[in-house]
Amino acid sequence: MKLTQQKFYPWLLVVCYSLLGIFCPAAVTQFSMVVGELAEALKVETQTVLLADTCRAVCLVIAMFLSSWAYLRLGLRGTIGLGLLFQALPQFLIPLAVDLGSLPVFFACKAAQGLNAMAFPLYISTITMWIDRRYAALSTAIFNGSFAAGSGVGAWVAGLLVPALGWRASFYAIGVMVAVLAVPVLLFTRDKPVAPASEETATPKRGGGYGSILRQPVTWLLVLALLANTWVTQAITVDMSVYASGIGYSYGETGSLMLVISVITVVSSILAGGVSDFLADRTVRKVRSRSLVMGAGYVLSAAGAALLPFAAPAGYLPLALSSCAMMFGASWAAGVFWALPSQLYRPEDNVAGTAFCSGASNIPNPIAPMVVGVLLGTQGHWTAAWMTCAAASAISLLASVLLSGKGREEG
Repeated sequence: MKLTQQKFYPWLLVVCYSLLGIFCPAAVTQFSMVVGELAEALKVETQTVLLADTCRAVCLVIAMFLSSWAYLRLGLRGTIGLGLLFQALPQFLIPLAVDLGSLPVFFACKAAQGLNAMAFPLYISTITMWIDRRYAALSTAIFNGSFAAGSGVGAWVAGLLVPALGWRASFYAIGVMVAVLAVPVLLFTRDKPVAPASEETATPKRGGGYGSILRQPVTWLLVLALLANTWVTQAITVDMSVYASGIGYSYGETGSLMLVISVITVVSSILAGGVSDFLADRTVRKVRSRSLVMGAGYVLSAAGAALLPFAAPAGYLPLALSSCAMMFGASWAAGVFWALPSQLYRPEDNVAGTAFCSGASNIPNPIAPMVVGVLLGTQGHWTAAWMTCAAASAISLLASVLLSGKGREEG
């Protein structure tokens, strides 16, 4: 019996993709841990090194839009393989670029790591193509949760290796793990035929790119429904530590808060996926059920963001509760979201739809920290900064409610 005909095959993909998913974002936090060492070795300001990571974030958004284009030309495994090459190779080239003192090569390597994101929509769409629809949200939530866990792993690896072996070892360790885990990912990944195999349909139909999905109102509702997840997540992960330190909390308190937020992200995402699948399995209007569950997360996120500026000065516990409410709500929504595209698009449009929603909803990735932290926060307007998170959550809540009306009865 072929591997893809085994009952465990969809979950094998989930496990392989999730393990890999830990070490791709781990490279981001591992890099941030050694920014000072890189700036010293390159003899540049810290801001210059951080600008390279901004380039990565911009390329990440571009790569998600390119995902469908690459898929149509390179196929599923070809696109994933190219993305993994963009992720792993720079981990070995960045130390070389620093040793040579070459900023262009350094920036090019960080930009290339952003291009790895062309594979992200394919991981999601492949899971949802193969998995039983009863577990669509849970399986994608596990995968997304691995990315949140990876942020903590990257900092842990750097903290362990840098004092003992130097900053270069932290790059090599993450690079080796990505390369090792890429092997089973590429070995087990298979495209799924849209129609039953026959002489005419044995080859999977890959759809026609973005043309058809851009004309569908549901596409724009999906983009808006994920907007707040990106905005809130980036605002918290980048700017919360700055905000907490600025209002008088210690380094230890701030670090503990960020660790708790990281755990909350994983727990919320996986829990939401399970709840969404449980409720959807008990109704004929599955899209409606999932959309309303997703919207519930944004209610909590909006409330947490609106209360944060007033709760934080009152004490550490109010700060922790309000910020964790924001992250729990945003992560909850993300734990549900990725089960929706496969139920709203035709099978042949699933990749293009998932890729476009990924790219468009990630546009705030480089924008949110600049607005929240730089334009507002550093000018002392933190209340307005956090209110942008409440506004984004309200927009995504409205989109979730409107999406619930797109659900149809399913057998």
